[in-house]
Amino acid sequence: MAFITEWRPNPKQELFLSLPDTIKEALYGGGAGSGKSDVLLLYPLVRGWYKNPRFKQVFMRRTFPELRNEIVPRSREIYSKFGAKFNRTEMCWTFPREDQFGSGMPPAGALIFLGHCEDENDVHKYDSMEINLYTPDELTSYTFYIYSYLALTRVRTSDPTLPAIVRAAGMPGGIGHNFVKKRFVDPYKPGSKVIIGKGGNKRIYIHSTVADNKKHIDPGYAQSLEGLPEAEKKAKLYGDWDAFLGTVFEEFRTKPYPDEPSNALHVVQPFEIPDWWPRIVTIDWGYRAMNYVSYSAISPAKRVYTYREQSWVKTKIEEWAPFVKYLIEKENPRVINLCKSAGQDRGQEHTIQQQIETALGRGVVLSNNSPGMRVAGKLLIHEYLRWKIKPVIPREKLVYDEAYALWLYRNRGEKEYQSYLASFNEPEPEVNIPKWQIFLCDDSRNNHIGHPNCCPLLIGSIQACSYDKPKDNKKAEDVAEFEGDDPYDNARYMLDSVESYFEEAKEEWALLQKRAEITNALANTQDWTAFYRNSLKAESEGAGIQPVSRFRRRLHR
Repeated sequence: MAFITEWRPNPKQELFLSLPDTIKEALYGGGAGSGKSDVLLLYPLVRGWYKNPRFKQVFMRRTFPELRNEIVPRSREIYSKFGAKFNRTEMCWTFPREDQFGSGMPPAGALIFLGHCEDENDVHKYDSMEINLYTPDELTSYTFYIYSYLALTRVRTSDPTLPAIVRAAGMPGGIGHNFVKKRFVDPYKPGSKVIIGKGGNKRIYIHSTVADNKKHIDPGYAQSLEGLPEAEKKAKLYGDWDAFLGTVFEEFRTKPYPDEPSNALHVVQPFEIPDWWPRIVTIDWGYRAMNYVSYSAISPAKRVYTYREQSWVKTKIEEWAPFVKYLIEKENPRVINLCKSAGQDRGQEHTIQQQIETALGRGVVLSNNSPGMRVAGKLLIHEYLRWKIKPVIPREKLVYDEAYALWLYRNRGEKEYQSYLASFNEPEPEVNIPKWQIFLCDDSRNNHIGHPNCCPLLIGSIQACSYDKPKDNKKAEDVAEFEGDDPYDNARYMLDSVESYFEEAKEEWALLQKRAEITNALANTQDWTAFYRNSLKAESEGAGIQPVSRFRRRLHR
């Protein structure tokens, strides 16, 4: 029993280990280096359950290599000191019964399985098992389905002296970031407060970082975390779940950081969008999965604002469509974009596309889901999220040829002539980046998700994106599919539609920019006579383009 005298829990580990068994679910961690794996491995030893021959624990990592490379060696250091024997084939530690100590007999007592669940179907490997203690390590690497199936259906006990509890550990990031944050962190971010969920199940989050584990961690590790970029440092050093840097979209920022420019921001407070800004509604249809609808507007500076989202699960078209139809009729979007799968022939009288068009009373445009479009859509999102300015490379000095300029004007027209003149201008640095921002109002940050002008599902989906598995020894370029990825897919369709709009509506876009100039002039001069005169002139020059329904005196609230 020498090991017990060698290891002492830090205060946060001690709190986690002393939680009453009436708390069904508990999450330990938040920051890197907080002693997460150790406290899960030691839980049954500290609580003495290893002495009960009926006790079963499943210590889990998402993949087998993680178990083999990290957990098996560490468990050997610990469990072998208690007389336990390891079966590598079954990946199971068996502890001796109390009457077996010193007998030389093979252990036949408590069992601790080192399991993995890489695929969601792997959960069924545990269908016949009664798990007293389920300890998923690095919980954010799991899907909610894996966690909920095992935690809520397999964790049980037929022995009143044994627990039926979940003790998990993890930190920000990974495919399960959203559900872990929502389930454990958002209800009370400081942690250490019992939350009562559905069915009276209790859960708690114990926040811990490397600062709480100084006696058990290399001092240089904390210093290395200090050297990370500000956003990533907040996630790993301080366990800040809101600062999580997505595995794929590392440039995504929900709030500004001191060492980055002020434009490094993608989540903004709602403001009143002018009526005349073009709007795009995008629908990622689903029934069993999420049916997700986003509403976006394009500013004259070509910045896209996604300002509203709606979602339904297991809801029929005729049940959700009236809500969308009401907003469409009110806001009159330029485009209603629908995922291409809705146009497939499913053997019914009408396709999903036709059913949605009938319910909305409007035609829709199908998204482009051709091979390669997933990766192309991901790259487009990167470009619209980009906040770092492209380097400006000075052009080679050109010599102006007036005779050539006049020849262009006479033979090829004004456009070619102006293009030639513009070639002598120095390139201007970018000012309108990022090109995409998302509305999130203050009260939605406090879990009031129903606010009409905020998009927490979209924000969370972007943060949760991780890369797919490598294939043929090549790095994956596509985003792995995950539960809750519908808003991400919707964003790909939406931005592709925005790009098409820029290409196909150049005349309308010129008029929109003219309207912006006129409106800005009104804000500066308050000359309403000039405003109406210039507006009528702009409308007449843009004949055939949908007129402005009305102008607002107040553009922001």
